Amino acid sequence: MSRQLSTPTAILLGSAMIAAAVYLGLRHGPAAVAPDPRAAAGDASHRGEPAPPAGAAERAPGERAPAAQRAPAVPREEVARQAARALEARRPALVERCYKPAIAARPAPREVKYVFNLTFDAQGRQIARGIIEDREASRPDVTACLATALPPVAVEPPGASVRVDVPFSLP
Repeated sequence: MSRQLSTPTAILLGSAMIAAAVYLGLRHGPAAVAPDPRAAAGDASHRGEPAPPAGAAERAPGERAPAAQRAPAVPREEVARQAARALEARRPALVERCYKPAIAARPAPREVKYVFNLTFDAQGRQIARGIIEDREASRPDVTACLATALPPVAVEPPGASVRVDVPFSLP
């Protein structure tokens, strides 16, 4: 005859093991936190000076801040306009590949509206993209097609990572 643990016994043993692990892990207190580099340089806010950016103490005097910390050289609105132009340039191909087959299968709704969330790196390459559908003009078949048919969008190098929202509709 084989002996097996019942479900309640297995749950009890598992809970006891988790409780022991939590207890032993919390006995040692919180992990050590690295000191704030600004505190070593003196608190600038007491002297009325702006606080240096994080990581400034580690850089040499002539070294520039990393691109992620710098403000974009190209304004966000300009990046959004460039992305909108890039999407408009792809509109005819998207209408042929995604919109026309969907309308032929099911005619309503005629217009589909989206907002593209696009994130570009400092060199202007798309690093993330999301698509938001308008509820009143929703066509999941067209949205799925857009997600696969639309190649990555590129813009002029903004000099820093930039996220923009671009409205788009078909036809």
